Amino acid sequence: MKKTFFVFIILIFSFLYYLGFLTRSETLPFSKEFFSIESPSATDLASELKKTLPVTKKELDQLYQLKLDKGIRNLPILSYLLIREAEQAGKDRNRDQAVEIATSSVKFSPELPQPYFELARALWNQNHFQLDKIISAFSKGVKAEFHHYPSSLHFFYDVFYILSNAILLTFMIFGMVIVIRYFPLYFQTIRKALSQGISALLLSGLKVFFLFIPFFLRLDILWAILFWSILLWGYVAKREKQFLLVFLILLVYLPFFLRSSSTFLNGPSSDLILRMHQANHEDWDRATVEKLRTWLLTYPNDAEVLFTLGLIEKRQDRYPLAEEFYKKAIQQAPKSSEALSNLGNVYLAQKQTQLAVASYQQAIDLNPGKGAYYYNLYRAYTQEGLLSGKLDQALQRAQKLDAQLVKDYSEIDSPNINRLVVDEVLTTQRLWNRFLTYFSGREGFLFWLFKGWFDKIPSKVPLLVPLVFLGFLIGMSSYVQTKRFLTRCPMCGIPTYRLYSGTSEKEFICFNCNRIFIQKEKLHPRITEKKSLQVRQFQEQDQFMTRFLSFFFVGFGYLWKEHFFKGLIFLFLFFIFILRFIYWNGVIPSSIAQLSLNLWRMIFWGALFIIFYLLSLRQIYRLKPRFVTENDHSPSSGGKGRV
Repeated sequence: MKKTFFVFIILIFSFLYYLGFLTRSETLPFSKEFFSIESPSATDLASELKKTLPVTKKELDQLYQLKLDKGIRNLPILSYLLIREAEQAGKDRNRDQAVEIATSSVKFSPELPQPYFELARALWNQNHFQLDKIISAFSKGVKAEFHHYPSSLHFFYDVFYILSNAILLTFMIFGMVIVIRYFPLYFQTIRKALSQGISALLLSGLKVFFLFIPFFLRLDILWAILFWSILLWGYVAKREKQFLLVFLILLVYLPFFLRSSSTFLNGPSSDLILRMHQANHEDWDRATVEKLRTWLLTYPNDAEVLFTLGLIEKRQDRYPLAEEFYKKAIQQAPKSSEALSNLGNVYLAQKQTQLAVASYQQAIDLNPGKGAYYYNLYRAYTQEGLLSGKLDQALQRAQKLDAQLVKDYSEIDSPNINRLVVDEVLTTQRLWNRFLTYFSGREGFLFWLFKGWFDKIPSKVPLLVPLVFLGFLIGMSSYVQTKRFLTRCPMCGIPTYRLYSGTSEKEFICFNCNRIFIQKEKLHPRITEKKSLQVRQFQEQDQFMTRFLSFFFVGFGYLWKEHFFKGLIFLFLFFIFILRFIYWNGVIPSSIAQLSLNLWRMIFWGALFIIFYLLSLRQIYRLKPRFVTENDHSPSSGGKGRV
């Protein structure tokens, strides 16, 4: 029992140390402005709106029309404020008003996921039985979360961070099992060597020195555990060696990609993409324009940035500047149908109808499957006052390709040019492609796979790389092939040498257990009884450790019982839940106003964890001791390892 509590303390200490509770762990390298929709102008707008809210439906409609006239798709600041008002209305039991305000928040930001979630909650509070509306709003929110670039980036990084750390924590526990199981054999070998010659004594001193190398080098806890596991290579079974090799590979790449992605997300390239999304899909600010123009000073041929600046200038009715940016974008990307279509919109706004028609026609030639281009062409023909077959043909083609778009725009009654034609924007897919291109760099993904082995590891020695550990593993593999190592008898637990050269479980059983329980030799009853007691005590201690530690680390019992694959899977799922609760509001710090926690989300994750936890404990308690003696009449004597 003392050993069990000692192992428990070590595991808890390692877990807390890994999470940074016992150290001054570095925070994620994100600036306070990361994923921020706040800006000086936006903050002023928010403070003004807070003074005037709640506003009337008529005033909201006027704001909505102004948004459309400006060509803005989303107003996040206003949407979040409306969400807060909807929440407050729900608390005040004004459920109909909460639904109305949440619906307005969706109108102002139809591409953001949070308004849909708030609408679903407001509908649920209004009437539990309108499931069709509730599910529809919730599903639209989930869809928007993947299509909205900042939300999808936030989501995928959170998932990547939690999964990576769950894998690393899982293999940390696996490494601790290796160290706890085989370190006593390592010390037993050293003690035996102390009674031998000077050369054996020096070798034992060297073995003791090797144990402290992780402390001398100040290795990270994961690398220290891996170092000790490789040092015990001769004692480790074949299946465990395979998982240790996987441990090394994961330890090389997962922290490397976590550091790389975190650094990249806080770099200028990632910030530029977020600014481009803001300019294309939301209400931009002066800082966004300055960032884009500053980028052009270094990269004057960036077609997507030129396209974005052209869109900004066009929405502010500065058509000559917009025309200039679009022409430069087309010069850099001649096959950009979006830039050609938007250039046609600029021409149309300047009453240059023939040039607009020519631009739309070029866009159609490049991408004939886009209904918006035909609709813009139809608008250009109507500006000429023509009642020709070309006008009808363009409209019919647009209706065939995108009937919903034609219906929506045909219902608009406004002379504003931003309302009459369809402005193309950089899609989420385009932004993700740019993100992946910047992240992988010119060298490509294979270069990053190669570079991971030469990246420095957390250590006092800055030149220490994973390649050193790979060489250490290869060296230990060669060394142990010519040596004979102790193993632990799975029946009584004493250190022993292998009896057979085969691969069966019998080769690990000690000589006395083999004689008494396998060969069934008739020895003195006291000897047999003493050995049976030793087997029973060892198996009971082993069973107690399996069950007790599984309460705190689900899956540990499977690892201890050498069901490695099942143990790793259960531990991995367990740590996913733990990290999910620790980072409940996400890994990435955001200055966006935090919405109140969704009670149903908490209930869902909590119930899922409880079900998983109880099922895993049930499986652990069904595990029987590997070996029980014939004298043992306990309920566990029906195990498959009965001797």
